[in-house]
Amino acid sequence: MGYLIKAILGAALFVGGIVLFNVKLLDVLDIGTCASGNTAYQITRPCPEGTGSTIMLMMAGIFGGLIGAGIFAFRGQPPWQPRHKNLMGFGTFAWGLFFTATGASTLIASLTDDSLTAGSDLGGKIVGIMFLVMGVPALLISLWGLGRKLLSGRDERPAAGAIGGMAAAPPSPQRASRSSGGGDSVAKLERLQKLRESGALTESEFASQKAKILSEM
Repeated sequence: MGYLIKAILGAALFVGGIVLFNVKLLDVLDIGTCASGNTAYQITRPCPEGTGSTIMLMMAGIFGGLIGAGIFAFRGQPPWQPRHKNLMGFGTFAWGLFFTATGASTLIASLTDDSLTAGSDLGGKIVGIMFLVMGVPALLISLWGLGRKLLSGRDERPAAGAIGGMAAAPPSPQRASRSSGGGDSVAKLERLQKLRESGALTESEFASQKAKILSEM
């Protein structure tokens, strides 16, 4: 139960953080270059109301995504299929998804939104291309590794009859022959005992035949 809660909560915070960050980043691009506060010079373009909240929400999206990624990465072992966690693979995927999504949304906005100022348009293109370069290779590498793992379908469970995770070695030919001949030797010893009891064999003959049979076992 704890595994599912952490997995769902972590994934929701991670994806929600990415979405919030990208939405507010596009709002910052729409705002463009502005200034606010008391300065000694006249402000050419004051920042619109709510700019500070937009920037704070954008930062909250970053921290929310990081917290969600941490919760998901340390969600523990799945109770139905215990296996070793691969934090490096998840970290690569999270890195690639964040930068790819941010770069794509920023680049698309800078190419399609005619209301952006010249500075915002150029800045969006630079950020979008840079983020795509940082994110796409990592995302492709993580997806390629996941695809290989799913397609391989290797069964890493120990074979039936294995002890301690190691498969039992097949019996050697000598051991097999000894085990198959053990029943015959016991039968010979029983017949030899009956012959001694009936008086057909002396003690010395019995001892000699018994030693011969035991040497063959």
